[in-house]
Amino acid sequence: MKVRDIDIDFSTAEVFWTPKSPEFAQFWNATSSYLPYLEPFLNRVVREGMGQLSDGDAQFREDCRIFIAQEGQHYRNHEKFNTMLRASGYPELDDREAVMKANYEGYLKDRGLKFCLGYAEGFETLGPILACYFLESARELQDPELDDPTADLWRWHLAEEYEHRHVCNHLFHRLFPGYWYRLFGIFYSGRHMFAYMIRTTLYLLGEDYRAGRIRNPWRSRLRLLGVGGRMLAYVLPRLIQSMHPSYDPLDIPPPERSMEVLAKAEELWARKRPQ
Repeated sequence: MKVRDIDIDFSTAEVFWTPKSPEFAQFWNATSSYLPYLEPFLNRVVREGMGQLSDGDAQFREDCRIFIAQEGQHYRNHEKFNTMLRASGYPELDDREAVMKANYEGYLKDRGLKFCLGYAEGFETLGPILACYFLESARELQDPELDDPTADLWRWHLAEEYEHRHVCNHLFHRLFPGYWYRLFGIFYSGRHMFAYMIRTTLYLLGEDYRAGRIRNPWRSRLRLLGVGGRMLAYVLPRLIQSMHPSYDPLDIPPPERSMEVLAKAEELWARKRPQ
């Protein structure tokens, strides 16, 4: 694990950063829109959990520290992208984001560490699965003409999701060992996040249809079914496997090219220091 100081320039980014499949781009754009609220929530939860670890957990404390730093890099870059997205013709996006922001603030205020860490662990269970899908199987990303900084954003982000995949899982088991509550966290967080992602994807595409940015809505809907179906077919069996009582995220093999992706992110997008 390593903290990478990444600062992506989105001045050339397009909303449809996979131009042959704008539906794929809009699904991940919808996902990006709530990450600046989710990831600070994750960081606060992990930081609170760290305070309850024993003094003998020095190495794991360092893993938690790196997790927090990586997630901070992620949401700051997503917020830069989201600023561009909001200005591109989606007037209700602010209000949709505000609901998720309020949800996470409410969880921190009212639900306690066990619930919040269960939610965080549920989300982080999806992280390495989505990383492997994105880096290995998403055919939308195999286009040799794809050249957009948003693709770099997601490749780097998800490769780091794989890298810190064990932190929330191991922290949860140290503080609240129990199989069934972990499953509750997976189902609760999955339902909460995917409901937002699907509704917001449909909203973004609806605005695109109305504005004429996508000219054949019926063909677009068929493409969206393909995007969702292929991702679900990849994710669902692996998510079921992750529910086994002996699951340990450290056992997941690394995605293809993950280290290459991380090295490229540093080469292209490392924050420039003053001379």
